[in-house]
Formats: sequence, structure tokens, C-alpha cells
Amino acid sequence: MSNIDNKVIELLKEKNLSITAPRKMILTMLIKEHGPFSVEDIYNKLPKNFCDQATVYRCLNQFTEVQLVNTAHIEKEMVHFEFNDPNHHHHHIICKICKTIETFQDCVIDKIEHNLLKKGYKDLQHRLEFFGICGSCQK
Repeated sequence: MSNIDNKVIELLKEKNLSITAPRKMILTMLIKEHGPFSVEDIYNKLPKNFCDQATVYRCLNQFTEVQLVNTAHIEKEMVHFEFNDPNHHHHHIICKICKTIETFQDCVIDKIEHNLLKKGYKDLQHRLEFFGICGSCQK
């Protein structure tokens, strides 16, 4: 077994989720490839006939409930998912025309979060998403 396989199994056990083939495959894909991805994107990245799209959706909802994945509301009607890596913090810029998603590391919110922790708040989280028109769509 590879390191990533061991990590996936450990994460599923830690979150008290049964270790099923779809959960392992979906979580492995989300760890290996940087998202965020729609349910359809994730389904299309899995081997053909591996599972149905409803199974992918159920797994992602379970992962969201136990905070293994984060959600990003890139479009009003579509949620995107990505692995919630505690060692990697980033934000998104989304093109309003072509819907291209880019990540960036800059975070001015970290100072605010630090001050809130000093005030006694625990388990803080934040998400920051920018929307604009990318260089390709401006041409």
C-alpha cells in the first residue's frame, strides 16, 4: 500500500467512516489533485462504471459533514469540493465569464484570525473567494 492509501484509510477511520471503495477512490483523487471540483468533475475523473454519480454526491456530503472536504460556491447553482488539508491554506479567484478557478496563497485574514484566537475563540475557519474577469476573457 502507498503512503496516500494509508493516509486515506487513516482519515476515514479517524472520522468514523466505513472504508468503502468509492470513499477511498474519491478521497484519494481529492488529495492528489487540487480542486475545487464539481460533483460531475469528480465523477468524470473516476474509472468508468466505478460508481454512479449519486454515490459520489453522497460521499462528498459525508466528507463535508466530517470536514474532510471544503465546499466552494463558485456558481449559485453548483457547489465545488476540495480536500480540507490542514497544512495548506489558500483562497480562490473565479472568472465571472469562463468560470476558471485559480488559487492564491495571500491571506490578510490570518492576522484577524490570530486576534480572534487570542480573544478565546476556538476552531476558527474562513473562506475568501474573489470574482473577476480573467485576462483571457478580457481579450
